[in-house]
Amino acid sequence: MMQEDKPSPRADLWSGLAWIVLGLAIAWGGWTMDRLAYLNVSFYTIPGLVPMLLGFAIAFMGAVLLLRAVRAGALAPAATGGPVRLADHWRILTMLPLCLIFAVGLLGQGVVFWLAAALFIAAFVFIFEYQDRRAAGQRLRGAVVAVAYGVIVGLTIQYVFEDLFLLRLP
Repeated sequence: MMQEDKPSPRADLWSGLAWIVLGLAIAWGGWTMDRLAYLNVSFYTIPGLVPMLLGFAIAFMGAVLLLRAVRAGALAPAATGGPVRLADHWRILTMLPLCLIFAVGLLGQGVVFWLAAALFIAAFVFIFEYQDRRAAGQRLRGAVVAVAYGVIVGLTIQYVFEDLFLLRLP
């Protein structure tokens, strides 16, 4: 893989804050979910327990990132850098439309979950590995690997959630 510049401590500081806010929002959403008290379920089987735990885990990892950024000098006076170039942030600008295509374009149009997930994962892997594969002269191999990952992971997700967790996927 190609070596890229590490994010600045200031970027890690803002990212850490964003992850803390998102994690706490997820935890709050889990806390406010229906408790199913009318079914006399115990606290350990409430529907919001997993989202709460995941939300707190995300917030904790955001706090770790934030503390690491502070130790690395994120609160020091900022050096004036050049203007922000969109080309430097192509990954986020590519990931957002891919996620919307997955959620709205595939799942929203009734494509079965395992196929939608397989297409999303294959596209994601292919796009984000393309530069490295092209530099190594392995574009075709990269496409085959991306499709294999997509199919394997899509079917695995389908199996785990529907057969093990007994959750119906869209």
